[in-house]
Amino acid sequence: MTSVAEAPPETATVAACETDVATLVEGGLVPYRLTVAKYEEIARLGVLGPGDKVELLHGMLASKMTTHTPHTFATTTLLFMLYDRCRASWCIRCQQPIIASDDSMPEPDISVARGSLSDYLVRQPTAAQTALVVEVSDSTLRLDLGVKLALYAAALIPEYWVADVANDKLHVHTLPRGGRRPGYDSVSILGRGDEVSLTLGGEAFGAIRVGDFLPPLNNPGVSS
Repeated sequence: MTSVAEAPPETATVAACETDVATLVEGGLVPYRLTVAKYEEIARLGVLGPGDKVELLHGMLASKMTTHTPHTFATTTLLFMLYDRCRASWCIRCQQPIIASDDSMPEPDISVARGSLSDYLVRQPTAAQTALVVEVSDSTLRLDLGVKLALYAAALIPEYWVADVANDKLHVHTLPRGGRRPGYDSVSILGRGDEVSLTLGGEAFGAIRVGDFLPPLNNPGVSS
């Protein structure tokens, strides 16, 4: 296990998300940024449908990558493990939106929010209601450790996991900080044989062995 005190500065910035926008501005064009309210209105009007794989990040519509077998394996396995452990007091959601800010509504692979599913019939969970988000990465590691990390940290989501199935690791981020350079002050990189503690809202639910939800090493989509 490798631990560091602070995430590298380049992973705690939204610069990658702003590059193309800056180019537009330099050319005299001002991009129109959507709010969460506008985004939800567009969805209600049917402009965006189930086939439109996008999420709202910093007011911009970002395409979601197609998932592959290792991604699906890790997401589904971890989802069931979390459901078995804490479904009585927490709502476990898969690839569903959370409201991170006025202009961001990401759709993490897994999120754990207070209460039950019926609590979110009318409104998506907010960052304040969310204890844990998980992104499973097979081809999106730069995004997940960059723009997504900064977004979740700025929203002060207490814990953020990135399951790096391509490199057989789990990145665990805790102690979020906001401000101009949002990030997490505690970062641990765990291997297949390590365990990650599951704590939600101060309540402990034991430990999960990382290798129990990462794809098997003999899977052709996983590095050995």
